[in-house]
Amino acid sequence: MITTSSPGKIILFGEHAVVYDKLGIACSIDKKCNVKLFSSDKKAILITSKNLKLTRSLKEKELFDLYEEIDVFIKKKSFDKIKEIYKNNELIPSFFVLANIFKKYGFKGLEIEIDSQVPKNLGSSSSVFSAISLGALKYLTKDFSKKDVSDFTYLGDVIAHGGTPSGIDNNAVTYGGYVKYKKSEGVKALTIDFEIPLLIVDSDKKVKTSEMVSYVREQKEKKPQFVNSVLNSLDNISKKALEVLISKNLNDLGILMTEYYKELKKLNISTSELDKIVEIAIKNNALGAKPTGAWGGGCCLVLTKDEKDMLDLKNSFEQNGFKSFQAKIGVKGVKII
Repeated sequence: MITTSSPGKIILFGEHAVVYDKLGIACSIDKKCNVKLFSSDKKAILITSKNLKLTRSLKEKELFDLYEEIDVFIKKKSFDKIKEIYKNNELIPSFFVLANIFKKYGFKGLEIEIDSQVPKNLGSSSSVFSAISLGALKYLTKDFSKKDVSDFTYLGDVIAHGGTPSGIDNNAVTYGGYVKYKKSEGVKALTIDFEIPLLIVDSDKKVKTSEMVSYVREQKEKKPQFVNSVLNSLDNISKKALEVLISKNLNDLGILMTEYYKELKKLNISTSELDKIVEIAIKNNALGAKPTGAWGGGCCLVLTKDEKDMLDLKNSFEQNGFKSFQAKIGVKGVKII
């Protein structure tokens, strides 16, 4: 048996813009996805997800037939077909990741158990794919790197994100810590050696990343000039945020978080719940607030001055019906337990 663990992630800056080669800044969080892999004599792959309450088994031929079908859709950029595949069964991206690994290193039977504590929209899909990739590579070969793990994880995100993932999620959960990412430049680790008092607030509204990424892509196709201007503004905010992080200026960091929220909101991907969370945060002396991840639901990040303010804000959110939690950020990436 091989057991692996991968963290979730939050995007501090760069949501949606990072898909279009703009700067993204992300970090890992201490919500974990644990995966157990068992060798099997059967010529099949069995995957069970405790949190999704799903189980599915594919024989070797079925697995590679699925690979061929999805590969055609990806090459043709058939985004609707890719979204449909994921909608039909959320385990399919995991099978696709495994099929790619097996094509390179050879097929062996496996039984896989997924047990994830990562909330939706905080890298939940990528953490699964990363943990599975590391376990499968360890099972099949010694000749692999963390980049290989990240690259195979990305292939799962292609389906989970509706055909056009940014590449930031797979890198954040695989490498851990703080990372900056740009498609044309790749991932680079950031050294952040001070505490950032962040509260994560759940809007209690589920969202599919694939749908939100597709929605922004469709807007960009219909109104390229407007959307590009928003994306450029977001990129400038992210660049300023990188400088502020390095200088350890929490006040300016909070201001930029709220600016990012106001700018990306122009693309109509916020919700009344997310807006309410930001409003409560600002009214209660938070330094800044913004949704994280795909928007359209999910969670918000709230930057506080200190632990006392964080407790006060937590109580305010609870009084308004929102659950919140403090996560340790910048933890290690995917690993074998």
